[in-house]
Amino acid sequence: MASMLSATPPATPSGGLDRLDRIACLYLILPSFLFCLWFIPLVGLPLLALTGFASWQVLRGPTIGPSFPSPRWIIGIFVFALLWVAIAGVGHFFYANADWIIRDAVLHDLSIAGWPPTYLHDGGSQLLLRAPVGYFLPSAAVGFLLSPSASNIAIYLWTVLGWGLFLLAACRLFSSKRERVICLFVLTMFGGMDLLGHAWAYREIAGLGQHIEWWMPSIQYSSNTTLLFWVPNHALPAWLGITLILRHWQQASLAKITPLLATAIPLWSPLAAIGLFPFFLFGLAWRRDFRTLFSPGSCLPFAPIALLTMKYLGMDASEVPHGWMSDMWGTWDLFAYRYVLFCLLEFGFLALILARFTQYTTPMRIAVVVLCLLPFYYLGIGNDLAMRASIPALCVLALAAVKPLAQTPRNLWHGMLAGVLLIGALGAASEPARAFLEPAWQPLGKTIPASVRREHPEAISLYPPHYFAREDSPLLRRLMRHPQVLDTSKEKPY
Repeated sequence: MASMLSATPPATPSGGLDRLDRIACLYLILPSFLFCLWFIPLVGLPLLALTGFASWQVLRGPTIGPSFPSPRWIIGIFVFALLWVAIAGVGHFFYANADWIIRDAVLHDLSIAGWPPTYLHDGGSQLLLRAPVGYFLPSAAVGFLLSPSASNIAIYLWTVLGWGLFLLAACRLFSSKRERVICLFVLTMFGGMDLLGHAWAYREIAGLGQHIEWWMPSIQYSSNTTLLFWVPNHALPAWLGITLILRHWQQASLAKITPLLATAIPLWSPLAAIGLFPFFLFGLAWRRDFRTLFSPGSCLPFAPIALLTMKYLGMDASEVPHGWMSDMWGTWDLFAYRYVLFCLLEFGFLALILARFTQYTTPMRIAVVVLCLLPFYYLGIGNDLAMRASIPALCVLALAAVKPLAQTPRNLWHGMLAGVLLIGALGAASEPARAFLEPAWQPLGKTIPASVRREHPEAISLYPPHYFAREDSPLLRRLMRHPQVLDTSKEKPY
């Protein structure tokens, strides 16, 4: 791993997991345990037992105890996480971005309704909440047991834990204090050169607090602040997943934890799982660890909950918009022009400069290839494929920039690297700036359909296809619980 990102992390014995590895894995797999409760007891209880046994098989064994993170680093990072996640709008201590209207509604419905939440659609048919609910389930369980308002505090603390674990895991990839401090700054404020893109698209300098990342129509590679402030549900599993892969690259320990991660992450974000897949593909030592990866004790017990998760996420999936980006933009020559400009500003200049400092490692090559390929195809109303599947690859490039920034003496290329990252950081700073420019607001306490009407009064349907689906699977119809239907027809959006 020392050469993977030009870093020199503490060595990890082959097959060994330390406490931080185990906590990160447990953080990711916990929602899968709660998802087992969406099924009838005859199915849910065996699922819980199998998932628990499989997780124990993966995480058991002697604990490797590295010198880092030290208690001082842990306290410092989590104090920062408490502040930064609050500024991000999670918990509504500060201004929360518009997407939190729907995220609050998902959390609300999961807190008050039986699992899986079921809705009465226009015409009398029923729809299920079909969405990557992993991020919300632990907090929703708190809200169900205590009160819906308690889920708001719970999701804040849950996000703090995830962001703090990611920063600890990332800093652990580096050996010196200087590199770790730089790592914290880079990961917190990393982003593409959206300021230049916005100036090109609108012929103006973006104002403070302005959301500037949609400068290219229908495609976005989000900065880390945008990801945390808007979509922590997608970002946290991608960040934790890629740091675990990089730390255990080509080691037997990666094969050991892969069944757990492959089961857990899709319930958080299937698109983040797609972005992680190439790194798993090349990070595993297949010839050596094939038996470990597919051993009956570690792989097979995860299979039932993993398959049911994918079956659930795939319900009515054909209703989600998708197609070639060239068709959306009209002509191939317009696509080529926009494609080159987008790639250069979002990651291309950074990747070219990094090539001056180090030979491209396998993770860096994968990252560049993935980022080059994603703009060709769109999936989702807002092209969620590009926004979410790009997260692991962008994180790899961000980590690759840490070691060169820490080097001395410096030359012109160091200045260019710092300049590219500074432009990205200035663009990313628009997100925290908005927290101090706009007033905080409290969760509306409304269901998803009422919240859709609130956020999009012009919407034709209150049941967008990326959140709702018909129960089109006979298997799931037999195995899932059927709680009381939520009748939202008389609910007002205000």
